[in-house]
Amino acid sequence: MSPDGRPSGGLQQLTTGAGQDVEAAVSADGGRLAFAILRQNADLWKLPVDPGTGRSTGPPQEVVSTTREDSRGSWSPDGAAIAFNSDRSGQMNLWLYSNRESASRQLTKGPGGDFQPAWSPDGKTIAFFSARSGNADIWMVDVVTGALRQATRTPSIDINPAFSPDGRSIAFQSDRSGRLEVWVMNVDGSEPRQLTRVGVTGHFLRWTRDGRGVVFRCPGGGKPVSMQVPLDGAQPGPLPEVTGGSHMSFSPDGASIMDVLAHKTLWVSPLRGGAPARVFAFEDPEVRIDYPVWSPDGRWVLFDRFRPQGAAIWSLAGLE
Repeated sequence: MSPDGRPSGGLQQLTTGAGQDVEAAVSADGGRLAFAILRQNADLWKLPVDPGTGRSTGPPQEVVSTTREDSRGSWSPDGAAIAFNSDRSGQMNLWLYSNRESASRQLTKGPGGDFQPAWSPDGKTIAFFSARSGNADIWMVDVVTGALRQATRTPSIDINPAFSPDGRSIAFQSDRSGRLEVWVMNVDGSEPRQLTRVGVTGHFLRWTRDGRGVVFRCPGGGKPVSMQVPLDGAQPGPLPEVTGGSHMSFSPDGASIMDVLAHKTLWVSPLRGGAPARVFAFEDPEVRIDYPVWSPDGRWVLFDRFRPQGAAIWSLAGLE
């Protein structure tokens, strides 16, 4: 780090292993680092729902469960597989779960942390974000071969990719203009352009069914609101009321959005009239729900079931 606070080199990974390393604090002499390791276990579950209303039709079912973190599941376009990120091999990488075979296989390998897989419409490629190059960038991986391709290469934070319905473009969040905004680029990473100048928050971007706009969550000056921005450069406009907003997932017909409120309760918000409705919550008050995603046939909602397991304080010496 230079005296004015600017980075003097590339990012370096300091820790590995299970859990999340949080609340870092550097000693006065710069030689030691104190931090907390948050122990946690996240599993993938699915809830049966009515395709038309999004209301629950039965109890939730466990899909992927280990003693590690299995998170941010994403249905393949045909619903036959689920991509997710997991640290079961030590590093946070992408894995694929086959619904037909009830088995998982590792798709990416290596350090840096691979997160939030997003399928291409043809099911051949998965976009994700990773710091494996020393910076948070958008990457692509071939589903069959595992071949990797880096799509963005800027010093900015580029995260949360989403393929357009025709598979030709990718929307993503980037702070290359100073704060996180919605950007769009060609699928090969060329011609990136900024779509919003109002700020963006949340974990997901979603395309409209016709591919002419991107749906996002806006901080809204202290009152978050879900909005839609056209690709033609017009100003974004608000959507009808959406409960939650940080983990939005469209129903297959585009008529409703499923999301989670306060990491506890699934809600469905109709976009063509009607009030949002409560869908499901676990009885255990310690259990969290995150990253709900509607299945392609509309009959299931996939989500993270997460239960915190405490934390421990650690110290790392010999920093340079």
